[in-house]
Amino acid sequence: MSPSKFAGYLLANLLFCIWIGYLIDSWTNMTPFWIIAFTLYAIVGSFLIFIHRNKHKSDIRKD
Repeated sequence: MSPSKFAGYLLANLLFCIWIGYLIDSWTNMTPFWIIAFTLYAIVGSFLIFIHRNKHKSDIRKD
């Protein structure tokens, strides 16, 4: 995954997770909790996917 694709992927994940967190927070009246939780989930998940995809590409190039 190229860095430009990763930036777009991260932005899309962050916007979606913040939106979902906002909806759950407004529904449960737990103002910042779910927004923070889903934001961390989006960041960590995006970096893990980036690492996994780049590792897989480097394994293919070695063959």
